[in-house]
Amino acid sequence: MLIDTKAYILRSLLDDLLFYVLFFSINRQGTVRKRVIFILVFLPITFLVELYSDISDVIPILSGYYILKVKKEKDYLLFNDLLFCTFIIFCVTTLSSTIMVQILPHNRIVGLTGIFIQLFVEIIVISVIIFFYKKNKFHTVAEKYGSATIACLLIYLLLVISLISYAAHYYNAYDHFVFGIMIFLIIQTVFVIFLFLKILTRQKAKYKAQIEKQELENLKKYTESLEKQQQQLSKFRHDYKNLLLSFKEIAKSDYSVVLTEQIGMLESYSDKYLDKGEFDYKALYNIHNDFIKSLLIAKLHQAKKLDINCHFECQKPLYNVLIPIFDCVRILGILLDNAIEAASECDNRSLNLMVYQDDSQIEFIIKNTYKKLNISIEKLQKRGISTKKNHSGLGLDTIQEFNQKYPNIFIQYQQEDGFFSAQLILLK
Repeated sequence: MLIDTKAYILRSLLDDLLFYVLFFSINRQGTVRKRVIFILVFLPITFLVELYSDISDVIPILSGYYILKVKKEKDYLLFNDLLFCTFIIFCVTTLSSTIMVQILPHNRIVGLTGIFIQLFVEIIVISVIIFFYKKNKFHTVAEKYGSATIACLLIYLLLVISLISYAAHYYNAYDHFVFGIMIFLIIQTVFVIFLFLKILTRQKAKYKAQIEKQELENLKKYTESLEKQQQQLSKFRHDYKNLLLSFKEIAKSDYSVVLTEQIGMLESYSDKYLDKGEFDYKALYNIHNDFIKSLLIAKLHQAKKLDINCHFECQKPLYNVLIPIFDCVRILGILLDNAIEAASECDNRSLNLMVYQDDSQIEFIIKNTYKKLNISIEKLQKRGISTKKNHSGLGLDTIQEFNQKYPNIFIQYQQEDGFFSAQLILLK
């Protein structure tokens, strides 16, 4: 089928534009300035290269990756999203071409009307894809399990279908090849999805093994800390009776000066063995969930290394949380990482963590000192916004995605009296 030159140019331009619409609908990385540069500079370049070459798909992938990613860091999420969008656009254009071959007569030139019908089909299909992608929170899966292996699978899929498409165009038989391309595309997609699911299962098992390994290491630190405290207390109790006996003798003799000196010595001795700066991990005795306890031990240990004054409170035993445990660990991990980093930048370093629960809810409250900034809490929750240098700002945005994923999660933030507080409520 022949296509009018103006209609072909229009279709090529709008197809390129649909790529950017799809990409920015599922990926929000990069600042507004970088996104604008990405569109205004590389959309025209991609369009011009497409008119004379078949390698134009490479341009938005490479340019988008190097413009939007954080410098000196690999970003498989961003790279995989660019590959995924390129693959989807290819599938959509192939599907729309298959439909057009069936509904348009073969003995006429396809003009603007035919192109608008094809573009309408593409827009409908892409809108449906975006809707289901967001509704099913596929971005959370892509962010959690994005890897070089997934990128290689997508590159393989793109190379294979691009090779067959090129052969069809080269032999000027696209209309004859289009059904074959669709069938092959479906087979290859099913094959890649199968491999993806196998890799996903392996990564989940690996992720769980890493969590369990970290849990054992943290519990080991916990045990060592308790043993060290127990040894110090045992030694202190052993010597304390002798000190009290010496006090009795001095008191009988009424040597007030000597008594004062002895009291000072006892105070120094007590401070040595009862270090007020050492965090008492026995405060975690009410946390009976091993994963939560492991996380708290690790983060409190990290905070103490940074000379942060820590306080923990949990008055009732906590056994289970009300969402999948790994998601709960991720949420608490992000909140604690942010709190520790903010507190470490202050002169008055303080971190308070309280766990409350009743018959209707479990509540985690994290309060920390912080340096005042001119960035609102609402802005910090957007992707790409961060107070940290060379940081992608995915933390609070990721928490917002979990907040939308589970209807029984309620999260709020507050700034008051030099403290930043994050409140995580899990409703029963």
